[in-house]
Amino acid sequence: MPVVTDKGLVGRVDAVIAEGARVQLVTDSASAVDVRLQASNTEAMLEGSVTGELSLNMISQDAVIQAGDLVLTSGLGGTYPPNLLVGQVVSIRKLQSELFQQAAIQPNVDFTQLQFVLVITNFNPVNIEPLIGTPGP
Repeated sequence: MPVVTDKGLVGRVDAVIAEGARVQLVTDSASAVDVRLQASNTEAMLEGSVTGELSLNMISQDAVIQAGDLVLTSGLGGTYPPNLLVGQVVSIRKLQSELFQQAAIQPNVDFTQLQFVLVITNFNPVNIEPLIGTPGP
């Protein structure tokens, strides 16, 4: 189940007991979130780190991205619903010798001030395969 605040995505519920829940934050080094860059509609993988920093990986070399671009959940994989705000691009690393670009992300949530969160309990991924048409002649 996704966990969000009024500022955006925080993480997902990892385990639940009667008295509480354990949440895996998006900043966790074991966290990976399918996202998209709003301006270019480019998909990427948001990953946490042991330092709590967020980075975007698997960004196509052809994608045009810039500092300030908003990062939203893509909805792919069914873990998170689409269009939850995650943060924005701070810097880009693009080397011609690498297959993908990378970007540093500033989370929209100040995790040091986090006190209350909302757990979305009614999110069910929708099978969109019937909506995806076959290419015409």
